[in-house]
Amino acid sequence: MKATFYDQIQTLVDLQSDFSDRTILKGAIGTIVECYTVPEEEYAVDLKIPEPSLVGGSTYENVILHPDQFIVIPQPAEIAAS
Repeated sequence: MKATFYDQIQTLVDLQSDFSDRTILKGAIGTIVECYTVPEEEYAVDLKIPEPSLVGGSTYENVILHPDQFIVIPQPAEIAAS
C-alpha cells in the first residue's frame, strides 16, 4: 500500500467532489482516513479546501483517491530518518 492511516497527502490532479458540484484543485492537502484494498487500492481522504468567506478560512471535502492521484508528504520524523 502506498499510504497508511493519518498520512498527510497532496493531490496531483484536479478532482470532482463526491458530495457537491465543487472542483477541488490540484495541490490540495489532506489526511488519509481510510485505506481500502478490495476491490482495488483506494483511500478515503479528508481534504482541506481554502474558503476565505468562512470562519477559520477553510472547509473540508471527503473524497476517494487512487494511488496515482496523490503523493504522501513526508513528516519531519520521516525526513530525519532518511
